Amino acid sequence: MNAENFNNKLPLAYVEPDIYNWGLYKLSLNKQEFLGEVIENVYSKLKAELKDSKSIYEEIAHTLYQERIRISSSRWKSDPKDDKDFWNHIKGSLISIKKNKNWQEEESIALDAIFKKILYRYAYEIVGNFNPTVFNTVQKFLPGIFSFFLNSQSGYRFKIPFCKKLPFYEKFQIQGDFEHIRNLAKIGSVIIVPTHSSNIDSPIIGWALNAIGLEAVTYGAGVNLFGTQPLSFLMGNLGAYKIDRRKKNKIYLELLKTYSKIAIQRNTPSLFYPGGTRSRSGMLETKLKLGLLSTAVEAQQYNFKNQGKKIFVIPAVLNYHFNIEASSLINQYLKEIGKEKYVADNFEYSSTYKMIRLVKQLFASNPELIVTFGAPMDVIGHLVNQKGESLGPQGQIFDIKGYFEIENKIVDDEQRNFEYTKILGDKIVSSYYKNNTLLSSNVVAFTLFELIQQKHRNLSIYELFLLPVEDRMIEKSKFNEKLNRLREGIRNEVNNGNVKATHRILNEDIDTIIKHAIDNINIFSSKKIIFIDSDQNLNSEDLKCLFFYHNRLKGYQFEKYLSTH
Repeated sequence: MNAENFNNKLPLAYVEPDIYNWGLYKLSLNKQEFLGEVIENVYSKLKAELKDSKSIYEEIAHTLYQERIRISSSRWKSDPKDDKDFWNHIKGSLISIKKNKNWQEEESIALDAIFKKILYRYAYEIVGNFNPTVFNTVQKFLPGIFSFFLNSQSGYRFKIPFCKKLPFYEKFQIQGDFEHIRNLAKIGSVIIVPTHSSNIDSPIIGWALNAIGLEAVTYGAGVNLFGTQPLSFLMGNLGAYKIDRRKKNKIYLELLKTYSKIAIQRNTPSLFYPGGTRSRSGMLETKLKLGLLSTAVEAQQYNFKNQGKKIFVIPAVLNYHFNIEASSLINQYLKEIGKEKYVADNFEYSSTYKMIRLVKQLFASNPELIVTFGAPMDVIGHLVNQKGESLGPQGQIFDIKGYFEIENKIVDDEQRNFEYTKILGDKIVSSYYKNNTLLSSNVVAFTLFELIQQKHRNLSIYELFLLPVEDRMIEKSKFNEKLNRLREGIRNEVNNGNVKATHRILNEDIDTIIKHAIDNINIFSSKKIIFIDSDQNLNSEDLKCLFFYHNRLKGYQFEKYLSTH
């Protein structure tokens, strides 16, 4: 059954109705055993890779050096209070070990103890928790909170907050083959891999998964988000584990990967953003971080070897009209690609209050908020049927276990698994593009920015941003003509299954599309990203944010429909 038949029946009953049978609860219940397995796996792997005590010493020394720099130059509110004391203790312990070419056994034992101490430290910093009481409480009150936001438009702030759930699902559209996903959740382990544009993506995708009846998932969240209450309390009790992107050392990164891999092996539904972080440019992710994604492939190899479950990967695309973090994100992107050509202050929206304001604005306005689940696939990117069987290019059923075997025996091969991960990444990106739903704000922003760029084709993008407002104007008649041509192109791509678009984009008149875009894209901006001037022409007070929203249509070659040639 598809989303169109199901969406008005949301939320659906849980696939597993007993919360105490959920994989995430069992993982949290057996936390000590789980972390012990993670630590021993990392310890054994790195010991084998580093080979001798001298190499281990140097790796620990390098880790210590990086951590002391982090503590002195990049302290966050969420950092442990004893951070400095711990690493000073590691420094003292390391100094007491004499570094030479002829390691004594007792020195090697002392070095191993330091190594284990760091592993335990990182493991307990990362580990998440799942509290069924907190989860049930959130489930009880969240629909009422969302309903309050839905009814909090000007003049109606004090409507009864606990109204029926249906209006929420009229605005929060969830698309995809829910029945297929639910069937796979019964027979295997699921990994959700969404696009990522904002700090509110985790609650949005979490709510969507809950609405179609899936168990709670474990997911990595930036440790900076744990610095404020009540966000820290909620994430800390709803399955989130902490990821500290300041830590780039081998020990930490290996422990993070192993944490994810063993959680999957223990049949814990998981979620991670394969883009690695929020899209700074506003574009769909095209170059995925393969580290965490590779844990799905490694976990599948382990499961085949140990008669475990099959693992299913489910891409998801999140679409909404405006992003409170757009200005900050695009500044970071332009600074990164422009280096000395572009200088701008970064400004992060990460406090609980600001995130609540964003959610309130999302639902107090009248935009679409769309989550689209793509077709499920195995860990090598093949589509799977309702029974979870992998399908070849012609729809033939086959067993991917053979991909991990040599002479009918499962064989570890990191290079082979890395190649599989790259194939999986490419399939996920392809799914993102097919399931991206074009909204009026993105389509109008794309058209306006492209026409402004054509008008000043001799300027670099950095010079373009410095244009005075009067030089950014596009005549309404020309804009309407180009937007209509673009819409025809979008219709073609939709019919060919290469992208999705809202009913409004495909069927309503051009002026209605423009008005809807303007009403929604400017909701949380101090400047008018798109506006109609006194002469009824199109213009923008914020070309950088216009560029950000325009970028959602990059990669489809829609530019050809706006070309003057």
